[in-house]
Amino acid sequence: MRLIRAVLIMLALLLPAMPAPAQAPSATPGAGAVAIALLQPEIDTSSPRATYESFFRDLRRIGALYLAYRTDRTNERQYALFRAMQRLGTRVFDLSDLPPATRVKHTTIALGYMADILLRLPPVPPDEIPGTPPTAAADLPESWIIPGTEIRLQRRTEGPWKGQYAFSTDTVQRLPEFHAEIIGAPVLRGAGMPVLNWRAEQLRFTGTLLAGIDFGALPRPLQADVLGAPLWKSLLSLLVLLLAGAVARRVVRRVRRRAAALEGWRAPATLLLAPLAMVLATIACLLAIGWELGLAGPLFDAVIVLATLTLYAAAAWAAWLACDLVVEAIIALPTIPDDSYDANLLRLLARVASVVAVVAILMYGASQVGVPALSLLAGVSVGGIALALAAQSTVENLFGGISIFADRPFRVGDQIQGPSVMGTVERVGPRSSRIRGADGTLTTVPNSDLAKMHVTNVTARNGFLFKHLVRLSGDSTRAQVEALLEELRARVAAEERVKKAPGLPRVRLVGFGESSIDVEVFAQVPVATTAEFLEVQEGLVLEIMRAVEAGGLRFTFATPPVEPSASVHAHA
Repeated sequence: MRLIRAVLIMLALLLPAMPAPAQAPSATPGAGAVAIALLQPEIDTSSPRATYESFFRDLRRIGALYLAYRTDRTNERQYALFRAMQRLGTRVFDLSDLPPATRVKHTTIALGYMADILLRLPPVPPDEIPGTPPTAAADLPESWIIPGTEIRLQRRTEGPWKGQYAFSTDTVQRLPEFHAEIIGAPVLRGAGMPVLNWRAEQLRFTGTLLAGIDFGALPRPLQADVLGAPLWKSLLSLLVLLLAGAVARRVVRRVRRRAAALEGWRAPATLLLAPLAMVLATIACLLAIGWELGLAGPLFDAVIVLATLTLYAAAAWAAWLACDLVVEAIIALPTIPDDSYDANLLRLLARVASVVAVVAILMYGASQVGVPALSLLAGVSVGGIALALAAQSTVENLFGGISIFADRPFRVGDQIQGPSVMGTVERVGPRSSRIRGADGTLTTVPNSDLAKMHVTNVTARNGFLFKHLVRLSGDSTRAQVEALLEELRARVAAEERVKKAPGLPRVRLVGFGESSIDVEVFAQVPVATTAEFLEVQEGLVLEIMRAVEAGGLRFTFATPPVEPSASVHAHA
């Protein structure tokens, strides 16, 4: 249960550090103190005075929670301390200019800085702070500066606490500067405060699993401040990142090798374990670095940005695979053959949906780490225009594929014939189509060209045409020709697979050649396959030969004219 709660906390990008005591407490609060400290009324930030007083009031409650955590270091007490600090920090600090992914961490850090600063400033008489009752809300100023400082309380202009007072964004940004100037001054408001140097204790803090280790005994070089954190924390954090990255990479490679041997929906279903491994490795890093090591400073900023980008990249990958999984699961149904037109259409739609989902997730993830959504959208729009100009043929091929699926001039498995292509359609993809020729060769045709091409769907024909010209020798008599015509009509009509209709089949004397008497045999053969038609055609041709032989006639074949040779032309 503790681990589950810790995971849920880190999914919200928990605070990097918690305070430790500067001196031993005089009393040890128990679980009752934790409950009382948590069950407090809403923080009042309706005026500068209310915000100023709420800060000190809740700071004492946070101190009580810390004493309870120090007595019994558990994840529940650590989480209770985190909740109390977030509850106060989100109300009294305006962090609207910070990336959403880092606001949680900066809330805690800002709280430590501000606590140290205000504890060393002279108390401000309550009557001198705007908001003393019965001051009306309309009479309150837009901002108030703590006397003798540049710390400003500003009325919020947007968000869920619009109209409430909080320390301004400029003040929050300059807190490290103010803290460096005043931290050496004596504490003027330390009564009832168990922590007198919050920021220093934040840097030394560790979580429950490391509570029994005395890191203060490490050599002095490891205690040096590097990027806002002790060197030993930075080194351990780097080690955790490398270890988690190596484990995740190994798992992803094994999953991809396993998925390569699978087909259908099983491949994307197995591949989903890869982004899951990335997510688990990222959460483990956050648990170790943020929750246990309590890393703070710019280095933890980089860790949070990297973790956020990794999580959204894994989510984008998972969305891509999920689209494939859904489509392949549908295609696996008995009603949809794998190589059918509908199956290929579903795959094309899944690919388009995958691209849209990935772009949307990555754009949202980028906005979480500080890339403005409007700027990102404008960049994507400009980039999209440039991409469209640079990859016009790719876009044209994509829409060509969509038009093929919409018009359905042919299906996967159909035999087609065009000006430059002939064969069986094996696949219609987002960019091109693959056609297998009769000789076994595979031709790839861009969809844009195929959509514009005059294509004959041979498979869609409802029958075949038998049309042959029989050339008889010129010495054939009229009686022989008339007898042959009657015999051919009977023999062609006797074929069961020849269509019988008015005027069909047809056997007619059509004219005279240069040295022949020409008879045309015309019939329609409504069979489904070319092989069956060839069988019928073969039988009819043999019947024609038998009829000619039985009538005592002979065939004559036109001899192509001989072109004169070059020497003849020269002689002429």
